[in-house]
Amino acid sequence: VRQGWERCLAARPANLFSERRVELVSLGNFDDDFARIAEVDWILEAVVERLPAKQSVMARIEALRRPDSIVSTNTSGLRIRDIGAGRSAQFQAHFLGTHFFNPPRYLKLLEVIPGEQTKPELLDFMRRFASERLGKGVILCKDTPNFIANRLFSITNAFTLNYALENGYTIEEVDQLTGELIGNPKTATFRLLDLIGIDIMADVGNHLYPSLAGDPFREVLISEQVGRLAAAMIEHGWLGRKSGQGFYRRVEAEAGTEFWWLDPDSLQYRAPTRPRFDSVGKHKDVAEVGERLRRLVEERDRAAIFLWTTTAFGLRYAASLVPQVSPDLVSIDSAMKWGFMQELGPFERWDALGVAESVGRMESEGNAVAPWVKEMLAAGIGS
Repeated sequence: VRQGWERCLAARPANLFSERRVELVSLGNFDDDFARIAEVDWILEAVVERLPAKQSVMARIEALRRPDSIVSTNTSGLRIRDIGAGRSAQFQAHFLGTHFFNPPRYLKLLEVIPGEQTKPELLDFMRRFASERLGKGVILCKDTPNFIANRLFSITNAFTLNYALENGYTIEEVDQLTGELIGNPKTATFRLLDLIGIDIMADVGNHLYPSLAGDPFREVLISEQVGRLAAAMIEHGWLGRKSGQGFYRRVEAEAGTEFWWLDPDSLQYRAPTRPRFDSVGKHKDVAEVGERLRRLVEERDRAAIFLWTTTAFGLRYAASLVPQVSPDLVSIDSAMKWGFMQELGPFERWDALGVAESVGRMESEGNAVAPWVKEMLAAGIGS
């Protein structure tokens, strides 16, 4: 526990807003200090993302908690109803999901997920407390697999990986196209996966696929090509930043530090080449990101084709989540902006591209769009 806390204090960028906050933290462990949860108002569980482990902890919590204490689980995708299964009605009334995005100091999103028996007044309090006291952007989510942000990210990211590998785009090319150029953080696609961890990426896909029965988009999660690559990397111990290398490896060269990228075919690392695309050179300096993206996807080089194909898939998938995952388009946009630091949410991107024009292009390519989007356009609503 002490070692974990020391890693937290040493992290850069800093996890704590101020060094003075250290005095507000007391350390404890499950063997010696578990009974102290009887003293607190809010018990936040954040153990390993495995259902039996979380259910076991909940049973221990129920035996010791005060009847009025709040209990929440920081799960990124397990069902709230499953984690609380077997607990009493009194426990369930005070139980909910609070999914913080990591690192929580810097990422604004907090997904709040009520259970089937969560008291409405408790839910209202938690939303208000998290917003006013913790400074979070609170999104109320249904208890669906991976909630909003991780559901949309997992599927669209899997499609991006599949498309890149199947069509010969290098890791370096993909990250040039999917970062700040289109309003995403500079971690883009593969640098972000190195940050998340290749093993975590594989676990999420394995967990999510069976829970999305009936979702035709889920097939992107079981790409053989991506699966082979992830398995090989895990076998080599190339898990990303936590192991020192993943899709990138830091190399000290004569000119200074370089980040070499992994060739998926040979599993050899290649020196950076700084790829160039005509469409990117032509439009990269357009100030407004939505207009920049619109101009890019209207071009016809490899970069434009990649950006259009992956963006169009993401828009179609976002539309497919309405209303089953969320009926609120603003919540879906906000979840992606607050959780993944994107400048535009999917529906804001769609407006920037022109809804009617882009729907026509999608359908001309044989890709169906959610019926409600067609109904919206038919009703004369163009954004």
